[in-house]
Amino acid sequence: MTEDCLSNFRWCIENDFQVYVKPINYSGNFKVAIRKGGITTSGKDSFYCKIKQTTIYSSETLGSKLYKNQKLAMKVLPSVYKYLRETYE
Repeated sequence: MTEDCLSNFRWCIENDFQVYVKPINYSGNFKVAIRKGGITTSGKDSFYCKIKQTTIYSSETLGSKLYKNQKLAMKVLPSVYKYLRETYE
């Protein structure tokens, strides 16, 4: 992993973006998923914080491109990190 890619990855974590590869049903295909709020909610749709007595929500967005296997989908993750950083920074 290059230093630039690592920097973009860290930025995503610090800004509460969880980026991962998700299997699509049992087809053997995969898509890239982005979950805003995913770090705070541990990848769940919601998380109840007892200290603050509030529920924190996250939202998942699936990419439009379908990949034939997980390895191909994993190769595009660095470009997704870069895209998120450039878009939301």
